[in-house]
Amino acid sequence: MGIFILVVLPFLITAVFVKNRVIFFASDFLIGILCWTYLEYYMHRFWTHNKNANSTKEAYKRHVHHHKHPTEIKVTAGQRLVLFSISALLLTISAVWNNYFTILTGFVVGFAWSFFSHWILHQTWSIKFFPHLHRFHIHHHCKYPDRCFGFSTIFWDLIFGTTPPKNAIITERITQFYYGHH
Repeated sequence: MGIFILVVLPFLITAVFVKNRVIFFASDFLIGILCWTYLEYYMHRFWTHNKNANSTKEAYKRHVHHHKHPTEIKVTAGQRLVLFSISALLLTISAVWNNYFTILTGFVVGFAWSFFSHWILHQTWSIKFFPHLHRFHIHHHCKYPDRCFGFSTIFWDLIFGTTPPKNAIITERITQFYYGHH
């Protein structure tokens, strides 16, 4: 938690003390995004990969199923559309109000992006747009389930040293499994 605070603190200080509306908005929005991505990383690492915690047994089971069947994604296009609509509405409100509500908007947009990015990472074309994130996600699913916990950003994996080895390769067999071509 201390590292999270050290990462977010400069943006919070900027939002409080810099008297520029654009910088205030951007700082607050980024704080919200950082809050979501940290929570995503934390939950993925310590809840969905912890088979011993009573409170997370169901999350663990669902996550293990997804690792075994990576093409089965439970979030529908309709649910993604709702998340996109809510994000657009909150962004509009935040742009008008330009206050600390923008932190919540950043959090919600980060949450919505995690659902979009996770679906994108299971598409063959994602490597063209998000090569590092794509590589990390395949490694997490197929070779290093104890690494690469971010699925909307690799930022926290870099911060906490949970990246795959630099020389790790993704074989054709792994790619075939990941995309369900086995």
